[in-house]
Amino acid sequence: MAISQTDAATIREEAARLGESIYEQQLKSLLEPACRGQVVAIYLPSREYFLGHSLLEASDCLRQKYPDAVRGEVYARGVGEPAVIRAHTPRVTRRQE
Repeated sequence: MAISQTDAATIREEAARLGESIYEQQLKSLLEPACRGQVVAIYLPSREYFLGHSLLEASDCLRQKYPDAVRGEVYARGVGEPAVIRAHTPRVTRRQE
């Protein structure tokens, strides 16, 4: 059965709320400032966390232990950062003459 876009958004929002709560209450004091700039991936059912220097590295570590983790069970964020991914996409703007 496919998940509707509304259900998927709700799952993401709930995972983000729980993940941020776990980070603030349990992990922030453990990880900051020593791991600042790294990415933490949290497996929400167990509250276990995995660190990496990138989102890919942190999620690979999590998937080694929890290969069947599904949407809504994982939350990732930057340690000491408000966002996991910073996009720096160069854009070329051409003037129409």
